[in-house]
Amino acid sequence: MSGYAKTAYGGKSKVVDEACAVHPPKQSDIIGKVIIFTLVGLCILLCLFISIGFYVLAKPLKTSVTSVALRNLRYNDTSSSWPYFNATLAMKIRIENPNFGFFEFPTSKGDIMYNGRLVGEMKINGQRVGSYSAIRTAVRTEVSYRENKASSVWLKNDIKRGLIILKIEAKLRGEVHLVALNKRSVNLKCLMYLNLRDEVIQRLWCK
Repeated sequence: MSGYAKTAYGGKSKVVDEACAVHPPKQSDIIGKVIIFTLVGLCILLCLFISIGFYVLAKPLKTSVTSVALRNLRYNDTSSSWPYFNATLAMKIRIENPNFGFFEFPTSKGDIMYNGRLVGEMKINGQRVGSYSAIRTAVRTEVSYRENKASSVWLKNDIKRGLIILKIEAKLRGEVHLVALNKRSVNLKCLMYLNLRDEVIQRLWCK
């Protein structure tokens, strides 16, 4: 076949067959591009999920009683039919916020229990805890209990051994301010051992 073709004016022009030919893409090239685009898309989705988890999803908060000072402790001896105890507790409560945004909660209340009975209430003032930080707040409350059943021996036995165990419970309901608001609550649960003879907190344990 000749490499020349006649023009409209009777002349000749050379046509290169190889230059005019259309070569379809190879199947291996198409598969390679699909794999690359798929990997890029997965990387973008992974980065998006990590960002959402870091900025939007709130992590659990932590709280505990770090110290307790015992004041004005009064109790009677075990010879009485109706034993009692009364004291003032000056506590330090620590609230830890491990989130990117700040945690804010209103004034909340907590209960102090002895042997399943309410012996005192405490008020925790509402505050703001900054991101990746912790605060300590002071709480002062009275605890008091008088046994009015002569047949009960719980308090008598505890006074006799000089040790009273109190249970502290409180729930702080608030919001973690991130990209979106996350309603959260943090529970305070502690056990406190009051040493009557030495008038000190012998042991403090929070979970």
